[in-house]
Amino acid sequence: MATLNEIAYDLLTIVKPQLSDDNDIELRQVKYWIHNQRALWIRNELNKNRTIDATLEQTLCADLELVDASDCCGIDLDCNILRTKQKIPKTIELHSKEGITRVGPVNKKRRGFAYISYSRVPWIGNGRFNSKSIFAFLHDEYMYIYPLDPKYQKMEKTIIRGIFEDPTSISSFNNCDTNTPCYTDDDDYPIKTWMIPPMKESIMKSNLIIAVQAEAQQDDSNNAKSDLSNVQQQR
Repeated sequence: MATLNEIAYDLLTIVKPQLSDDNDIELRQVKYWIHNQRALWIRNELNKNRTIDATLEQTLCADLELVDASDCCGIDLDCNILRTKQKIPKTIELHSKEGITRVGPVNKKRRGFAYISYSRVPWIGNGRFNSKSIFAFLHDEYMYIYPLDPKYQKMEKTIIRGIFEDPTSISSFNNCDTNTPCYTDDDDYPIKTWMIPPMKESIMKSNLIIAVQAEAQQDDSNNAKSDLSNVQQQR
């Protein structure tokens, strides 16, 4: 697997020699392009009803706090409810399902919570729902945990797994066991290996080549012309 830094530096190595010193492309910009292309490729792949590959997922550990259930507008639970202290990063939007793949306890061996859509919350505990279940739902960017058994309201953390639109967005969360960041740009980038070459090719065509063309148009007066053909040959 490749890291984000490795992918971004590889792209810069190809195009950077063709740019003048006056018009440099920041590494941060290249990483932004990579995130956008990754989201596009994953969305197209999963919307074909393909199974979710574990390499696309990331896991974060979120701290919980007890809040009044009225914080969820329109939900009359007449009790307190657990909510993450931080907002949950945006996941990749899919046609038929959300990018959240699991919400559960810190102990990964235990059964995950029943993750439901916000629209189903008013029916929690009625009819076919098990009175011993723990439900989880996303609302206003926060993850809510609603255990029907009050004894589980003492939970302090929850594990959330999903396909996040920007993999770096979970870096503000720490691992539950090591208290280290859940992600750094030197960790394996959550993408299938086969997606990397066509993704880089697309970035070269749609982003970096455009930057080189703009550079070429501006550099006629200072002899720092960019050689677009060289960039295309190096792809």
